[in-house]
Amino acid sequence: MKGMLVFPWVLLTLALAQSPLEKLQEALDRLRGPAHQGVYELRVERPGLVRTYRLKVYTDGKRVHVRVLEPRSEAGQAFLSLGEDLYLYDPRLGRTLRLPPAGRGERFLGSDLTYQDLMGRDLEELFQVGEVQGVLVLTPKPGAPTPYGKVEMYLKDRLVERILYYDQRNLAVRELKLSAYQRSDGAFLPREMELRDVEKPGYRTLLRIAEVQVGPVPERCFNPLYLERGC
Repeated sequence: MKGMLVFPWVLLTLALAQSPLEKLQEALDRLRGPAHQGVYELRVERPGLVRTYRLKVYTDGKRVHVRVLEPRSEAGQAFLSLGEDLYLYDPRLGRTLRLPPAGRGERFLGSDLTYQDLMGRDLEELFQVGEVQGVLVLTPKPGAPTPYGKVEMYLKDRLVERILYYDQRNLAVRELKLSAYQRSDGAFLPREMELRDVEKPGYRTLLRIAEVQVGPVPERCFNPLYLERGC
């Protein structure tokens, strides 16, 4: 009986003992979700214009393969993120290209997401992290190649709920909200995402998981040779 009473306090002590960096790493690990494949709906909103894409996504939590299913005019485009390497397949050219570092800040399918966002390691690798009143505050490491002067990460139940990006003048420029987390085999997967350009009213990108199958993904999906034919 005594053990049952003590156990919650042990968990609480461990949580309090986490450093800001450990909290960041745990939150990002959960954000990446378990290995899965699914169909994602990408909605890009601009003043007076809305574009919608359906994407097939394969990921093991670290590597990501994305293939455009719709609209028909852009179907067949494919993207593969392997750590520092990003490959693009353009069916109009019939070629697979490796994106140079200078191109990683370009927008993915004209949305508010960049190719660098797809690669997903910036917050750990380019920033040092502290904590202010429960909010993780990230500042660039010396010489880090990032346009942001500061990033604030808001957590709820140790999951990322909101990320606010600031420019070098300390003005908020970008806001990311994550919701509808699904738990599977001890891992978490956010099924809805909203990314808003704070400086441009009406500029917003919504990403929603329409279908998902959690489990191992075939290794061939992470081979650039399979970008053209699919996996």
